[in-house]
Amino acid sequence: MLETTTHTGPQAAAQPKQQRPTAAPDAEAIPLAQTADQALQSLSTLYTAVDGAVQRQVQSNPYATLGVAAGVGFVLGGGLASPMGQMLMRVSVRAFGPPLVNALVHTALERAKLAPLNEQNPDS
Repeated sequence: MLETTTHTGPQAAAQPKQQRPTAAPDAEAIPLAQTADQALQSLSTLYTAVDGAVQRQVQSNPYATLGVAAGVGFVLGGGLASPMGQMLMRVSVRAFGPPLVNALVHTALERAKLAPLNEQNPDS
């Protein structure tokens, strides 16, 4: 077999790579580590609080919790894209929409009525 080689001319001598001087850790690295530790502690506290709230909800209303979990799983599983999901959505909005809107409006009106009273009496 024939071997072919190509000559590209004289090759430059290999240049040694410049090394970065090793200095003390960055001043930004220490606060970043502290911030990461604080974030982990905050997440741990949040997880503990949410876990406790979910446990109390499951103990007090197990069927409602099961229904919410099933609904969330249905939505996350893409159930709303199916014809059955769209039909369930229409029925739910027709059944629960007006009472929910009425409750929200009623609550907003009550808060609006109470707001001027609280602003006039800052002592109470």
